Amino acid sequence: MTETINARLPEKTPGSSCLVRITALLLIAGLTLLMDTASATEASKAPLTDEEIREVVVEVEQLLAKGRGAEAYTLIRPIADARPDSKAATFSLGMSALMVSDLSLRAGSSPRDAQQREYYNIAVRSFRTVLIGEPNLLRVRLELARALFGRGVCVQPPRNLFKHLIGDDCWAAEQHFLRVLGSGGVPPIAATRIRGFVQVIRARKRASGSLNVSLAPDTNVNTATSSETIDILGLPFQLDDEARARSGIGVVGTLGVVYQRPIPTLKWLPGSVARLRVGGQMYRRDYSGGDFDDSSYSIFAGPRFIGNRSQLNIAFQADNRTVNGRPYSRQFGLQADGAYMMFRKLWVGGGGTLARSYPLVALGDPFNPGFTTNANAFAFIPVIPSLSLRVSSGLSREKTGRLRTRHKTRWAGISLNYDLPLGFTVSGGQQLFFTGYDYGSAIFGPDPPKTRMVFSRVSAYNRAIKIMGFSPSISIIRENRTSNVGVYEYKRYRVEGGVVRVF
Repeated sequence: MTETINARLPEKTPGSSCLVRITALLLIAGLTLLMDTASATEASKAPLTDEEIREVVVEVEQLLAKGRGAEAYTLIRPIADARPDSKAATFSLGMSALMVSDLSLRAGSSPRDAQQREYYNIAVRSFRTVLIGEPNLLRVRLELARALFGRGVCVQPPRNLFKHLIGDDCWAAEQHFLRVLGSGGVPPIAATRIRGFVQVIRARKRASGSLNVSLAPDTNVNTATSSETIDILGLPFQLDDEARARSGIGVVGTLGVVYQRPIPTLKWLPGSVARLRVGGQMYRRDYSGGDFDDSSYSIFAGPRFIGNRSQLNIAFQADNRTVNGRPYSRQFGLQADGAYMMFRKLWVGGGGTLARSYPLVALGDPFNPGFTTNANAFAFIPVIPSLSLRVSSGLSREKTGRLRTRHKTRWAGISLNYDLPLGFTVSGGQQLFFTGYDYGSAIFGPDPPKTRMVFSRVSAYNRAIKIMGFSPSISIIRENRTSNVGVYEYKRYRVEGGVVRVF
Protein backbone atom coordinates (compact mmCIF):
# COMPACT_ATOMS: atom_id res chain seq x y z
CA MET A 1 0.00 0.00 0.00
CA THR A 2 1.30 3.25 -1.01
CA GLU A 3 0.90 6.10 1.44
CA THR A 4 0.69 9.59 -0.04
CA ILE A 5 1.62 12.64 2.01
CA ASN A 6 0.16 15.98 0.90
CA ALA A 7 2.00 19.09 2.20
CA ARG A 8 -0.14 22.15 2.83
CA LEU A 9 0.76 25.77 3.65
CA PRO A 10 -0.28 26.89 7.08
CA GLU A 11 -3.32 28.97 7.33
CA LYS A 12 -2.69 32.75 7.73
CA THR A 13 -3.36 34.18 11.11
CA PRO A 14 -3.73 37.83 12.08
CA GLY A 15 -0.55 37.76 14.20
CA SER A 16 1.75 36.28 11.60
CA SER A 17 1.43 39.22 9.16
CA CYS A 18 2.39 41.70 11.88
CA LEU A 19 5.47 39.65 12.81
CA VAL A 20 6.68 39.68 9.20
CA ARG A 21 6.31 43.44 8.99
CA ILE A 22 8.24 44.00 12.23
CA THR A 23 11.04 41.69 11.09
CA ALA A 24 11.35 43.51 7.75
CA LEU A 25 11.48 46.89 9.47
CA LEU A 26 14.20 45.68 11.83
CA LEU A 27 16.24 44.38 8.91
CA ILE A 28 15.90 47.68 7.05
CA ALA A 29 16.90 49.65 10.15
CA GLY A 30 19.94 47.44 10.71
CA LEU A 31 21.08 47.81 7.12
CA THR A 32 20.62 51.57 7.31
CA LEU A 33 22.69 51.75 10.51
CA LEU A 34 25.48 49.68 8.94
CA MET A 35 25.50 51.93 5.87
CA ASP A 36 25.63 55.07 8.02
CA THR A 37 28.51 53.61 10.06
CA ALA A 38 30.45 52.70 6.92
CA SER A 39 29.87 56.17 5.49
CA ALA A 40 31.09 57.77 8.71
CA THR A 41 34.17 55.56 8.68
CA GLU A 42 34.93 56.48 5.08
CA ALA A 43 34.38 60.14 5.90
CA SER A 44 36.81 59.92 8.83
CA LYS A 45 39.39 58.41 6.53
CA ALA A 46 38.93 61.08 3.87
CA PRO A 47 41.76 63.63 3.76
CA LEU A 48 41.16 67.04 5.24
CA THR A 49 40.54 69.74 2.69
CA ASP A 50 42.61 72.91 2.55
CA GLU A 51 39.60 74.90 3.65
CA GLU A 52 39.15 72.71 6.75
CA ILE A 53 42.84 73.11 7.58
CA ARG A 54 42.59 76.89 7.23
CA GLU A 55 39.68 76.95 9.68
CA VAL A 56 41.69 74.94 12.23
CA VAL A 57 44.79 77.09 11.73
CA VAL A 58 42.76 80.25 12.36
CA GLU A 59 41.42 78.73 15.57
CA VAL A 60 44.95 77.74 16.62
CA GLU A 61 46.21 81.28 15.97
CA GLN A 62 43.45 82.65 18.18
CA LEU A 63 44.43 80.27 20.98
CA LEU A 64 48.09 81.24 20.63
CA ALA A 65 47.17 84.93 20.79
CA LYS A 66 45.49 84.21 24.12
CA GLY A 67 48.53 82.30 25.41
CA ARG A 68 46.75 78.94 25.41
CA GLY A 69 49.58 76.97 23.85
CA ALA A 70 48.64 73.54 25.23
CA GLU A 71 45.13 73.73 23.77
CA ALA A 72 46.51 74.92 20.45
CA TYR A 73 48.99 72.04 20.38
CA THR A 74 46.30 69.46 21.17
CA LEU A 75 44.11 70.84 18.40
CA ILE A 76 46.74 71.09 15.63
CA ARG A 77 48.82 67.97 16.29
CA PRO A 78 46.41 65.42 14.67
CA ILE A 79 45.78 67.79 11.77
CA ALA A 80 49.52 68.21 11.07
CA ASP A 81 50.05 64.45 11.35
CA ALA A 82 47.20 63.77 8.91
CA ARG A 83 48.37 66.38 6.40
CA PRO A 84 52.18 66.60 6.57
CA ASP A 85 52.12 68.34 3.17
CA SER A 86 50.32 71.36 4.62
CA LYS A 87 52.86 74.10 5.38
CA ALA A 88 50.26 76.07 7.36
CA ALA A 89 49.51 73.12 9.65
CA THR A 90 53.21 72.29 10.06
CA PHE A 91 54.09 75.89 10.95
CA SER A 92 51.18 76.10 13.43
CA LEU A 93 52.36 72.87 15.05
CA GLY A 94 55.84 74.36 15.47
CA MET A 95 54.47 77.59 16.94
CA SER A 96 52.24 75.66 19.37
CA ALA A 97 55.11 73.43 20.53
CA LEU A 98 57.36 76.47 20.95
CA MET A 99 54.74 78.29 23.06
CA VAL A 100 54.28 75.23 25.27
CA SER A 101 58.03 75.24 25.85
CA ASP A 102 58.11 78.97 26.61
CA LEU A 103 55.23 78.69 29.08
CA SER A 104 56.86 75.70 30.79
CA LEU A 105 60.10 77.66 31.23
CA ARG A 106 58.23 80.57 32.80
CA ALA A 107 56.57 78.11 35.18
CA GLY A 108 60.00 76.94 36.36
CA SER A 109 60.57 73.88 34.17
CA SER A 110 64.16 73.04 33.26
CA PRO A 111 65.00 73.48 29.54
CA ARG A 112 66.84 70.17 29.69
CA ASP A 113 63.79 68.12 30.79
CA ALA A 114 62.94 65.30 28.40
CA GLN A 115 59.39 66.57 27.75
CA GLN A 116 60.65 70.09 27.25
CA ARG A 117 63.23 68.95 24.71
CA GLU A 118 60.58 66.94 22.88
CA TYR A 119 58.52 70.10 22.32
CA TYR A 120 61.65 71.90 21.10
CA ASN A 121 62.41 68.99 18.76
CA ILE A 122 58.91 69.20 17.27
CA ALA A 123 59.26 72.95 16.79
CA VAL A 124 62.70 72.71 15.15
CA ARG A 125 61.61 69.85 12.90
CA SER A 126 58.44 71.68 11.84
CA PHE A 127 60.17 74.97 10.98
CA ARG A 128 62.99 73.23 9.11
CA THR A 129 60.48 71.25 7.06
CA VAL A 130 58.80 74.46 5.93
CA LEU A 131 62.11 76.20 5.16
CA ILE A 132 63.34 73.33 3.00
CA GLY A 133 60.47 74.02 0.62
CA GLU A 134 60.42 77.82 0.92
CA PRO A 135 63.74 79.21 2.22
CA ASN A 136 62.64 82.88 1.89
CA LEU A 137 60.01 82.77 4.65
CA LEU A 138 61.45 85.26 7.13
CA ARG A 139 59.03 84.56 9.99
CA VAL A 140 59.68 80.83 9.84
CA ARG A 141 63.46 81.37 9.91
CA LEU A 142 63.17 83.66 12.94
CA GLU A 143 61.06 81.14 14.85
CA LEU A 144 63.52 78.38 13.94
CA ALA A 145 66.34 80.50 15.36
CA ARG A 146 64.35 81.01 18.59
CA ALA A 147 63.61 77.29 18.88
CA LEU A 148 67.28 76.39 18.35
CA PHE A 149 68.32 79.02 20.89
CA GLY A 150 65.95 77.49 23.45
CA ARG A 151 66.84 73.88 22.72
CA GLY A 152 70.54 74.66 22.85
CA VAL A 153 70.16 76.42 26.25
CA CYS A 154 72.33 79.18 24.81
CA VAL A 155 72.24 81.31 27.98
CA GLN A 156 74.37 78.70 29.78
CA PRO A 157 77.89 77.39 29.11
CA PRO A 158 77.90 74.28 26.90
CA ARG A 159 77.96 70.88 28.54
CA ASN A 160 79.15 68.78 25.60
CA LEU A 161 82.35 70.46 24.43
CA PHE A 162 82.84 68.13 21.45
CA LYS A 163 79.33 68.72 20.08
CA HIS A 164 79.75 72.42 20.76
CA LEU A 165 83.07 72.32 18.91
CA ILE A 166 81.68 71.01 15.61
CA GLY A 167 78.64 73.30 15.67
CA ASP A 168 75.69 72.89 18.04
CA ASP A 169 72.18 74.38 18.18
CA CYS A 170 73.51 77.75 19.32
CA TRP A 171 75.83 77.96 16.33
CA ALA A 172 72.90 77.11 14.03
CA ALA A 173 70.68 79.69 15.77
CA GLU A 174 73.34 82.36 15.19
CA GLN A 175 73.41 81.62 11.45
CA HIS A 176 69.63 81.97 11.16
CA PHE A 177 69.52 85.10 13.33
CA LEU A 178 72.13 86.74 11.10
CA ARG A 179 70.14 85.89 7.98
CA VAL A 180 66.99 87.36 9.49
CA LEU A 181 68.88 90.45 10.62
CA GLY A 182 70.21 91.04 7.13
CA SER A 183 66.85 90.67 5.42
CA GLY A 184 65.87 94.30 5.98
CA GLY A 185 62.30 93.33 6.83
CA VAL A 186 62.72 93.35 10.61
CA PRO A 187 61.38 96.25 12.75
CA PRO A 188 64.07 98.19 14.69
CA ILE A 189 62.99 96.86 18.10
CA ALA A 190 63.11 93.26 16.83
CA ALA A 191 66.51 93.92 15.22
CA THR A 192 67.89 95.10 18.56
CA ARG A 193 66.64 91.95 20.27
CA ILE A 194 68.14 89.75 17.56
CA ARG A 195 71.53 91.44 17.94
CA GLY A 196 71.26 90.72 21.65
CA PHE A 197 70.66 87.03 20.92
CA VAL A 198 73.73 86.95 18.65
CA GLN A 199 75.91 88.63 21.27
CA VAL A 200 74.76 86.14 23.93
CA ILE A 201 75.59 83.21 21.63
CA ARG A 202 79.04 84.55 20.77
CA ALA A 203 79.87 85.41 24.37
CA ARG A 204 78.68 81.99 25.53
CA LYS A 205 80.86 80.23 22.97
CA ARG A 206 83.70 78.23 24.48
CA ALA A 207 84.99 76.43 21.42
CA SER A 208 84.51 76.23 17.69
CA GLY A 209 85.95 73.97 15.09
CA SER A 210 85.98 73.06 11.44
CA LEU A 211 86.77 69.84 9.66
CA ASN A 212 86.86 69.44 5.88
CA VAL A 213 88.01 66.20 4.28
CA SER A 214 87.58 65.73 0.55
CA LEU A 215 88.51 63.18 -2.06
CA ALA A 216 90.02 65.31 -4.83
CA PRO A 217 90.60 64.09 -8.38
CA ASP A 218 92.98 66.62 -9.97
CA THR A 219 94.05 67.18 -13.56
CA ASN A 220 97.25 68.99 -12.54
CA VAL A 221 98.58 67.83 -9.19
CA ASN A 222 102.00 69.39 -9.79
CA THR A 223 100.65 72.76 -11.02
CA ALA A 224 102.91 72.42 -14.05
CA THR A 225 102.55 73.83 -17.53
CA SER A 226 100.54 71.94 -20.11
CA SER A 227 102.72 73.26 -22.94
CA GLU A 228 104.83 70.78 -24.85
CA THR A 229 107.71 73.25 -25.34
CA ILE A 230 109.24 76.14 -23.40
CA ASP A 231 111.87 78.75 -24.18
CA ILE A 232 115.20 78.44 -22.40
CA LEU A 233 117.77 81.15 -23.15
CA GLY A 234 115.64 82.10 -26.13
CA LEU A 235 115.59 78.60 -27.65
CA PRO A 236 112.60 76.19 -27.72
CA PHE A 237 113.00 72.93 -25.81
CA GLN A 238 110.73 69.91 -25.68
CA LEU A 239 109.36 69.10 -22.21
CA ASP A 240 109.27 65.51 -21.07
CA ASP A 241 106.17 64.05 -19.43
CA GLU A 242 107.58 64.39 -15.90
CA ALA A 243 107.84 68.18 -16.25
CA ARG A 244 104.34 68.66 -17.65
CA ALA A 245 100.95 68.64 -15.95
CA ARG A 246 100.09 65.30 -14.35
CA SER A 247 96.73 64.09 -13.11
CA GLY A 248 96.02 62.17 -9.94
CA ILE A 249 93.62 61.53 -7.08
CA GLY A 250 94.39 62.90 -3.64
CA VAL A 251 92.90 63.77 -0.29
CA VAL A 252 92.56 67.34 0.94
CA GLY A 253 91.82 68.03 4.59
CA THR A 254 91.64 70.99 6.95
CA LEU A 255 91.18 70.83 10.73
CA GLY A 256 90.71 73.95 12.84
CA VAL A 257 90.04 74.33 16.57
CA VAL A 258 89.48 77.48 18.67
CA TYR A 259 88.96 77.65 22.45
CA GLN A 260 88.06 80.83 24.33
CA ARG A 261 87.64 81.94 27.94
CA PRO A 262 86.26 85.16 29.49
CA ILE A 263 88.67 87.98 30.35
CA PRO A 264 88.03 91.50 31.75
CA THR A 265 86.52 93.93 29.24
CA LEU A 266 88.55 96.97 28.23
CA LYS A 267 87.15 100.39 29.16
CA TRP A 268 87.72 101.78 25.67
CA LEU A 269 85.33 99.17 24.24
CA PRO A 270 82.10 99.79 26.19
CA GLY A 271 79.19 97.45 25.58
CA SER A 272 81.42 94.58 24.48
CA VAL A 273 82.53 91.35 26.10
CA ALA A 274 86.10 90.08 25.94
CA ARG A 275 87.42 86.56 25.46
CA LEU A 276 90.88 85.03 25.24
CA ARG A 277 91.15 82.83 22.14
CA VAL A 278 93.64 80.01 21.68
CA GLY A 279 93.57 77.83 18.60
CA GLY A 280 95.26 76.18 15.70
CA GLN A 281 94.76 74.84 12.21
CA MET A 282 96.21 72.02 10.13
CA TYR A 283 96.07 71.70 6.34
CA ARG A 284 97.12 68.71 4.28
CA ARG A 285 96.98 67.92 0.56
CA ASP A 286 98.20 64.39 -0.04
CA TYR A 287 98.81 62.61 -3.33
CA SER A 288 100.30 59.19 -3.97
CA GLY A 289 104.09 59.22 -3.88
CA GLY A 290 104.42 62.39 -1.82
CA ASP A 291 106.03 64.44 -4.60
CA PHE A 292 103.21 66.98 -4.80
CA ASP A 293 102.03 67.15 -1.20
CA ASP A 294 101.47 70.42 0.62
CA SER A 295 100.95 70.75 4.36
CA SER A 296 100.98 73.44 7.02
CA TYR A 297 100.05 73.91 10.63
CA SER A 298 99.60 77.06 12.68
CA ILE A 299 98.79 78.16 16.23
CA PHE A 300 97.56 81.50 17.57
CA ALA A 301 96.47 83.20 20.80
CA GLY A 302 94.98 86.59 21.59
CA PRO A 303 91.91 88.56 22.72
CA ARG A 304 88.52 88.74 21.05
CA PHE A 305 86.06 91.61 21.63
CA ILE A 306 82.37 91.00 20.91
CA GLY A 307 79.75 93.73 20.55
CA ASN A 308 76.14 93.55 19.42
CA ARG A 309 77.15 95.02 16.03
CA SER A 310 80.80 94.06 15.72
CA GLN A 311 83.67 91.80 16.67
CA LEU A 312 87.46 92.25 16.70
CA ASN A 313 90.18 89.58 16.95
CA ILE A 314 93.85 90.21 17.70
CA ALA A 315 96.33 87.35 17.93
CA PHE A 316 99.96 86.31 17.87
CA GLN A 317 100.41 83.53 15.33
CA ALA A 318 103.07 81.06 14.22
CA ASP A 319 102.97 78.64 11.32
CA ASN A 320 105.12 76.12 9.51
CA ARG A 321 104.78 74.91 5.91
CA THR A 322 106.12 71.88 4.07
CA VAL A 323 105.97 71.46 0.27
CA ASN A 324 106.67 68.17 -1.55
CA GLY A 325 107.85 66.65 1.71
CA ARG A 326 110.54 69.32 2.22
CA PRO A 327 110.64 72.25 4.68
CA TYR A 328 109.48 75.44 2.99
CA SER A 329 108.95 78.27 5.48
CA ARG A 330 108.30 79.23 9.10
CA GLN A 331 106.56 82.44 10.20
CA PHE A 332 105.86 84.38 13.42
CA GLY A 333 103.77 87.52 13.59
CA LEU A 334 100.63 89.42 14.50
CA GLN A 335 97.23 89.20 12.86
CA ALA A 336 94.01 91.15 13.33
CA ASP A 337 90.57 90.85 11.77
CA GLY A 338 87.09 92.12 12.47
CA ALA A 339 83.62 92.81 11.13
CA TYR A 340 81.07 95.58 11.68
CA MET A 341 77.40 95.81 10.76
CA MET A 342 77.01 99.23 9.13
CA PHE A 343 73.41 98.56 8.14
CA ARG A 344 71.19 95.54 8.49
CA LYS A 345 71.92 94.70 4.87
CA LEU A 346 75.63 95.46 4.92
CA TRP A 347 78.47 93.93 6.93
CA VAL A 348 81.98 95.20 6.28
CA GLY A 349 85.27 93.95 7.63
CA GLY A 350 88.78 92.95 6.93
CA GLY A 351 92.09 92.00 8.44
CA GLY A 352 95.81 91.95 8.08
CA THR A 353 98.95 90.04 9.02
CA LEU A 354 102.55 91.12 9.56
CA ALA A 355 104.91 88.17 9.98
CA ARG A 356 108.62 87.50 10.14
CA SER A 357 109.24 84.79 7.55
CA TYR A 358 112.11 82.29 7.56
CA PRO A 359 112.60 80.41 4.25
CA LEU A 360 113.67 76.84 4.88
CA VAL A 361 115.69 74.39 2.79
CA ALA A 362 116.21 70.67 3.14
CA LEU A 363 120.00 70.88 2.63
CA GLY A 364 122.52 73.71 2.80
CA ASP A 365 122.33 77.13 4.36
CA PRO A 366 118.87 78.67 4.82
CA PHE A 367 117.91 81.88 3.06
CA ASN A 368 117.89 85.17 4.91
CA PRO A 369 114.62 85.88 6.72
CA GLY A 370 112.30 88.66 5.67
CA PHE A 371 108.73 89.82 6.08
CA THR A 372 105.39 88.63 4.74
CA THR A 373 102.42 90.99 4.85
CA ASN A 374 98.86 90.72 3.66
CA ALA A 375 95.66 92.71 4.01
CA ASN A 376 92.09 92.06 2.95
CA ALA A 377 88.67 93.69 3.06
CA PHE A 378 85.17 92.43 2.40
CA ALA A 379 81.53 93.46 2.17
CA PHE A 380 78.80 90.95 2.97
CA ILE A 381 75.30 91.65 1.66
CA PRO A 382 72.36 89.40 2.60
CA VAL A 383 70.12 90.17 -0.38
CA ILE A 384 67.25 88.00 0.86
CA PRO A 385 67.24 85.35 3.61
CA SER A 386 68.08 82.63 1.08
CA LEU A 387 70.60 84.60 -1.01
CA SER A 388 73.80 86.29 0.15
CA LEU A 389 76.56 88.09 -1.73
CA ARG A 390 80.16 88.59 -0.66
CA VAL A 391 82.65 90.92 -2.37
CA SER A 392 86.29 90.86 -1.24
CA SER A 393 89.73 92.04 -2.22
CA GLY A 394 93.26 92.00 -0.86
CA LEU A 395 96.97 92.26 -1.40
CA SER A 396 100.02 90.44 -0.13
CA ARG A 397 103.79 90.85 -0.22
CA GLU A 398 106.56 88.33 0.35
CA LYS A 399 110.09 89.70 0.67
CA THR A 400 112.70 87.28 1.95
CA GLY A 401 116.16 86.11 0.95
CA ARG A 402 114.69 83.48 -1.38
CA LEU A 403 114.74 85.72 -4.42
CA ARG A 404 112.86 83.42 -6.79
CA THR A 405 109.71 83.57 -4.62
CA ARG A 406 109.67 87.31 -3.88
CA HIS A 407 106.41 88.68 -5.20
CA LYS A 408 103.43 91.01 -4.86
CA THR A 409 99.84 89.81 -5.33
CA ARG A 410 96.62 91.75 -5.75
CA TRP A 411 93.30 89.94 -5.85
CA ALA A 412 89.55 90.50 -5.94
CA GLY A 413 86.63 88.11 -5.75
CA ILE A 414 82.88 87.71 -5.61
CA SER A 415 80.79 84.81 -4.30
CA LEU A 416 77.10 83.91 -3.99
CA ASN A 417 75.26 81.47 -1.73
CA TYR A 418 71.68 80.53 -2.61
CA ASP A 419 69.20 78.26 -0.81
CA LEU A 420 66.87 76.75 -3.40
CA PRO A 421 63.54 74.96 -2.90
CA LEU A 422 63.55 71.18 -2.32
CA GLY A 423 66.46 71.64 0.09
CA PHE A 424 69.25 72.35 -2.38
CA THR A 425 71.93 74.94 -1.64
CA VAL A 426 74.35 76.07 -4.33
CA SER A 427 77.28 78.45 -4.07
CA GLY A 428 79.68 79.82 -6.61
CA GLY A 429 82.51 82.26 -6.74
CA GLN A 430 85.34 83.60 -8.79
CA GLN A 431 88.62 85.23 -7.80
CA LEU A 432 91.16 87.01 -9.95
CA PHE A 433 94.83 87.09 -8.87
CA PHE A 434 97.55 89.33 -10.32
CA THR A 435 101.07 88.37 -9.22
CA GLY A 436 104.33 90.03 -10.12
CA TYR A 437 107.67 88.51 -9.16
CA ASP A 438 110.64 90.73 -8.28
CA TYR A 439 113.28 88.92 -10.31
CA GLY A 440 113.56 87.11 -13.58
CA SER A 441 115.42 83.87 -14.25
CA ALA A 442 118.74 83.28 -15.92
CA ILE A 443 117.20 80.22 -17.60
CA PHE A 444 113.74 81.38 -18.64
CA GLY A 445 114.61 85.01 -19.44
CA PRO A 446 115.51 88.25 -17.71
CA ASP A 447 111.94 89.58 -17.50
CA PRO A 448 110.30 89.07 -14.08
CA PRO A 449 107.31 86.72 -14.41
CA LYS A 450 103.88 88.32 -14.24
CA THR A 451 100.91 85.98 -13.86
CA ARG A 452 97.15 86.30 -14.00
CA MET A 453 95.06 83.51 -12.48
CA VAL A 454 91.30 82.98 -12.56
CA PHE A 455 90.03 80.74 -9.75
CA SER A 456 86.44 79.47 -10.04
CA ARG A 457 84.47 77.25 -7.70
CA VAL A 458 80.91 75.82 -7.72
CA SER A 459 79.52 73.75 -4.82
CA ALA A 460 76.20 72.10 -3.99
CA TYR A 461 74.54 70.10 -1.21
CA ASN A 462 71.03 69.29 0.00
CA ARG A 463 69.82 70.53 3.39
CA ALA A 464 67.17 67.80 3.57
CA ILE A 465 69.85 65.08 3.58
CA LYS A 466 71.48 65.06 7.00
CA ILE A 467 73.67 62.50 8.72
CA MET A 468 74.47 63.55 12.29
CA GLY A 469 73.98 67.17 11.22
CA PHE A 470 76.19 66.93 8.11
CA SER A 471 75.23 66.81 4.45
CA PRO A 472 77.27 65.35 1.56
CA SER A 473 78.62 68.03 -0.76
CA ILE A 474 80.42 68.25 -4.07
CA SER A 475 82.63 71.03 -5.45
CA ILE A 476 84.08 71.65 -8.90
CA ILE A 477 87.18 73.89 -9.03
CA ARG A 478 88.95 75.40 -12.01
CA GLU A 479 92.26 77.29 -12.10
CA ASN A 480 93.61 79.00 -15.21
CA ARG A 481 96.92 80.88 -14.96
CA THR A 482 98.52 82.82 -17.79
CA SER A 483 101.94 84.46 -17.78
CA ASN A 484 104.54 86.25 -19.85
CA VAL A 485 106.82 83.29 -19.05
CA GLY A 486 105.45 80.05 -20.49
CA VAL A 487 106.62 77.76 -17.70
CA TYR A 488 104.36 79.60 -15.23
CA GLU A 489 101.20 78.92 -17.23
CA TYR A 490 98.86 76.07 -16.37
CA LYS A 491 95.23 74.91 -16.28
CA ARG A 492 93.82 72.79 -13.53
CA TYR A 493 90.48 71.13 -12.72
CA ARG A 494 89.56 69.49 -9.43
CA VAL A 495 86.49 67.76 -8.05
CA GLU A 496 86.15 67.57 -4.28
CA GLY A 497 83.56 65.49 -2.49
CA GLY A 498 83.04 65.95 1.25
CA VAL A 499 80.49 66.99 3.87
CA VAL A 500 79.27 70.32 5.23
CA ARG A 501 77.60 71.25 8.49
CA VAL A 502 73.89 71.98 7.98
CA PHE A 503 72.16 74.60 10.10
